[in-house]
Amino acid sequence: MPAIVLNVYRKGFPLKKHLVPFLAAVAIGIAIFALPLLTLAEMSRHSELYSHMLFIPIISLYLFVMDRKTLFETAEYAVIPGLAVMVAGLASYGCALFFREPLGTNDYLSAAMAGFLLWVIGSYICFWGSEAFKKAMFPLFFLAFMVPVPTVLMEWVISFLQHRSADAVQLVFDAIRFPYLREGVTFEVQGGFAISVAKECSGIRSSLALLITVVLAGKMFLRSGWRRLVLALCIIPLTIFKNALRITSLTLLASKVDMSWLTNSWLHKSGGIVYFSIALCILIPILWGLRKTEPSSMTVP
Repeated sequence: MPAIVLNVYRKGFPLKKHLVPFLAAVAIGIAIFALPLLTLAEMSRHSELYSHMLFIPIISLYLFVMDRKTLFETAEYAVIPGLAVMVAGLASYGCALFFREPLGTNDYLSAAMAGFLLWVIGSYICFWGSEAFKKAMFPLFFLAFMVPVPTVLMEWVISFLQHRSADAVQLVFDAIRFPYLREGVTFEVQGGFAISVAKECSGIRSSLALLITVVLAGKMFLRSGWRRLVLALCIIPLTIFKNALRITSLTLLASKVDMSWLTNSWLHKSGGIVYFSIALCILIPILWGLRKTEPSSMTVP
């Protein structure tokens, strides 16, 4: 990293006029938002759902370093619009503090971290300018993965995945003619036991991991915005398919082999990585196909 900075400085880039005040503004923001940042770090250590958050700023910084030549081409000040975004960030944090108790920890952190994101974006606009901001939108907005999903939205997504996964399980059972009786998300199956597609079976954690992976892959290998969107939207059917595959395979093993497959097996407790890997293997040819459809002038070298 020092070699990169030194190289930029030797080319006459106005380092002190832009990089130093930007880093100072970010440092001030870290001090202002220290409480929610520390709370988020603690939550990420204990919550499997948000265990990825500590890696997000590292990945964002890496993306900045990789695109440094493009990002350093233009540099100017845009103090007024930058300050406006920073003030919006402070307002979001102020609302989070004022309504902290009724919001609860998750939604408090959602509002507070949204404020921190706006502070960083505003600082960048302030000391690098609007043109530089347009070029740095991806690594800046990638930091949005540090913002916890609001509870209402999270519950809706989980419920959607839960019920659609149950529908997919029913389709598989019908296709293989496996006897069952369904009520809501619960199936009474052959063998005299019932399975329920619980919220834990929604695959929300692996969905977030897949989404982050796909967003990065789209940035690295695709240039077309709509192709990146198509790749990201593939997460929805893939998550449902992955969930249905896991539920049906465990149910069939429990029914035909031994009940312990569903109650005390490694595949049930920690087999998520297996089905996550299957989803990734399906994504690779989809990414390859989308890349092949891009005009040669747009294809990433």
